[in-house]
Amino acid sequence: MAPNDKRKTEAPVAPLSARFEILQNCRSWVEPHFAHGFNGHNFDKLAFTRFDKDQGVLVAEIEVEERHANAYGNVHGGVLATLIDIVSSFAVIESGHPTSGVSADLSTSFLKSVGVGAILEVRSYCERVGKNLAYTRTDIFDKKTGALLASGRHTKFCGGDHKMAALGSKL
Repeated sequence: MAPNDKRKTEAPVAPLSARFEILQNCRSWVEPHFAHGFNGHNFDKLAFTRFDKDQGVLVAEIEVEERHANAYGNVHGGVLATLIDIVSSFAVIESGHPTSGVSADLSTSFLKSVGVGAILEVRSYCERVGKNLAYTRTDIFDKKTGALLASGRHTKFCGGDHKMAALGSKL
């Protein structure tokens, strides 16, 4: 598909509800975003495959398509950084916090490239949720080879007025 082509992408492989089946805490607010073309349709096929509350890990998968590629035919670094942002935000909520908060810091290390057709496995660990901040670590792998493609850390501010609004409380 040409970069300026505004056609919609094909339907997701799995029905929308099946792609969020494992999500318990944030399913109700995330499904509408995906149903209406989450993030400009770039991540409309993102599927959450596993959540382990004991380990604090949320796992998601997505296939690299041409729309995710840079000029060299590899997944664009911005796509990888955005996946770290999205999946780690859901990991915070799935770990039991009432909101995903807002980004305070996001860092990404790009380790290896992968081309169109690869399946990315995104593993996000909610390492700590404090009074105002949540800390996550996310790794992105090529599912076929197991190669680590990118790694990132995401600090989320999820306290103060932001937390209170999500809980329905008034100051």
